[in-house]
Amino acid sequence: MADGVLQRLRGSPGPMTSADLPSLTVVSANPTSAIIPRAGSRTGADKTTGHPGIAWADVEGRLGSGEATAWLSLRSKVGVHTRPVFAAWTGTSFVLASKATAVKTKYLDTGDRCSLALDLGTTHLIVDVQPIRLTAPHDLERASAAFLDVYDWPTTIAGDELDAPYAAPTSGGPPFRVYELMPIRAFAFPTEDQFEPTRFKF
Repeated sequence: MADGVLQRLRGSPGPMTSADLPSLTVVSANPTSAIIPRAGSRTGADKTTGHPGIAWADVEGRLGSGEATAWLSLRSKVGVHTRPVFAAWTGTSFVLASKATAVKTKYLDTGDRCSLALDLGTTHLIVDVQPIRLTAPHDLERASAAFLDVYDWPTTIAGDELDAPYAAPTSGGPPFRVYELMPIRAFAFPTEDQFEPTRFKF
């Protein structure tokens, strides 16, 4: 990714759309990883578990299953706004759909970084992400394909949004704006010491 685009993605405030980042589709999700050291009394810090950190490929395998429960947390004027969402993994990022009138849409449009928490069964994953609204037809096609692949949810392009034959009862109903959540860093925690807690940097 060009340096200017990377700086725009990770440093500049304000709303962004896929028109601002024409090279989004070539971004590769191949993060570096490191074990998070254990520390503190009664945490097992004085023991060696013999387990390695988890590989990103193993995490990715669960992200595409459509079985993960996800919560999106955004900063708001009154605190933190957290809502359950369907976040479909595309292979390089997450995509989600949100009604234009939804509260979370207002915060996603600010372009401020937010956090996605996913329960993957044996793994709890926290991902710091940068939201970008997708408006270009090829990006909407990419998102539509991800929704179908991960959640078996059929959608069609309607202008700069996605339409659908059905939606969640509390979603407000279609059409929906589409946002790409570009991962910046992630933290994977085991539920029963299956692996060492692992940090990923994208």
